[in-house]
Amino acid sequence: MMRQILLAALAATVLGAHAHAGPGQDFADFATRLGSEASARSQAAAQRPAAPAHPLDIEDPFGFELEQFSVEALMLSRQIDAAGGPIDLRCIFRGMSADAERRLGALNTAETAAEQAHIYSALADLMRDASEIAPAVDSDADLSGIELPASCPATSRAG
Repeated sequence: MMRQILLAALAATVLGAHAHAGPGQDFADFATRLGSEASARSQAAAQRPAAPAHPLDIEDPFGFELEQFSVEALMLSRQIDAAGGPIDLRCIFRGMSADAERRLGALNTAETAAEQAHIYSALADLMRDASEIAPAVDSDADLSGIELPASCPATSRAG
């Protein structure tokens, strides 16, 4: 009997933890994983800075996942927009989407491993930012301390 009670309590705890996780936390977890990979690739490329860069192979999962990150960031922005959420948060995710796309293109056009190391490092920073900001989608977090890019229309639109 005691075992059944303990199992029921454990199940309630696990299910409760998953019930609180939402799309923002899922996105944050995805970004954390991508950031770790980008950091490892940056370190590897930095070991051979003068070597010619190697564009991502079409079958490289990292390239696919960066594209997926870009799409999911844009989808989060649209979900926030549809829900009437804060303009600054919508803008942040649109910016992350565009930034990931630009950096994916830059990885494929870089000429040296040093350039790629720098791009991978910037991607790791982007993913770190995403993992810190994304959980706000699941809550009413105050984002007033986050500096928006100058190109963000949040400062020019009401909402």
